[in-house]
Amino acid sequence: MLTFTELNKPRIDIELYGTDTYIPPIDKVRVMDEDSFEQFTLEWLYGCKKDKYSSIKRIGGAGDKGRDVVAYYNDGSVDYYQCKHYNTALAPSNYYLELGKLCYYTYNKEIPMPEEYYIIASNDVGTSFQDLLDNPTKLLSKLRQNWDNYCKTKITKTTEVPLENSLSDYIDTFDFTIVNTYPIAQVIDEYLDTIYGSIRFGGRRLNMPTLISPTDEIETDEMPYISALLEAYSDELGVQISTIEGLKAYNTYFRNLNRQRKDYYSAETIRRFVRDTLTDSQQFDVLKDEVYDGIIDTHEQDYDSGYKRLVEDLKQAAVINTSKCMLDSKLHCIGVSERKGVCHMLVNDNKLKWVSNE
Repeated sequence: MLTFTELNKPRIDIELYGTDTYIPPIDKVRVMDEDSFEQFTLEWLYGCKKDKYSSIKRIGGAGDKGRDVVAYYNDGSVDYYQCKHYNTALAPSNYYLELGKLCYYTYNKEIPMPEEYYIIASNDVGTSFQDLLDNPTKLLSKLRQNWDNYCKTKITKTTEVPLENSLSDYIDTFDFTIVNTYPIAQVIDEYLDTIYGSIRFGGRRLNMPTLISPTDEIETDEMPYISALLEAYSDELGVQISTIEGLKAYNTYFRNLNRQRKDYYSAETIRRFVRDTLTDSQQFDVLKDEVYDGIIDTHEQDYDSGYKRLVEDLKQAAVINTSKCMLDSKLHCIGVSERKGVCHMLVNDNKLKWVSNE
């Protein structure tokens, strides 16, 4: 069944990060399976070409009409990208069918004529095929000669497509200069400069997202842990403090709250990075579980105030081992501030409470 899905930001498999970094990228590309190679191509398009197009859509399933990816310009015109993962360089015989599909389906107006049609091949195209691409007249001649063997009975499963009448005339006028190759070495070189390059191939430092700074006004999502902090300060001072304005009279605790907000936003930076970038969105939950398990014994001790419990929990969070989470063990993006910030997220999740009801 044909699926037609708009390509938003592709996600990255964190388990690929830092593995087999001694293997050259070109060799990793060549041992991919077809689906992984298509995903690799999508990551390259998003990382390197997203500013060129208004949207990028991936086509999958039977009936894709010879298009793996359709990239749209602002004016509605399109480019097509066709991925081919072969163990050897593409020969003309490997591609006559795809050229036949391009001609047949644009002739029937089932798909629009692209501005450019790109062949992305894991082992590039061979010399004989490149010679044809460089000589569109000769390419047309060879396609006509090989139509019956490679296209006539294979373009569709339901009907033969003989090269005759108006279709034959159409192919005679087809502009084969739109068919281009994109050297796999150039694809890889461009890919390596994206965030995906570090994840898939390793050997480069992964650029972490820019740290989110606390907003001037308290956000709605912050209210649970902010309220818990105010309750802890009140418990320590023996004075009811219910607003940030009221806390400003107690400078030590007001500074403490600002530090807690900074830590919360450090953790929130990583949470959003995981959500938007990685295939394994559960890794942030793994981090939260690690922090919770690491501090819960400390948390459940008896304290004179909720504030003292807060202080001791954060001390413990700063030194616990969170290497079970790949965000720490592989990406090395979990530090003291992020661990402390996770404590406040656990408050938001109703798993921690500084002031005990007992």
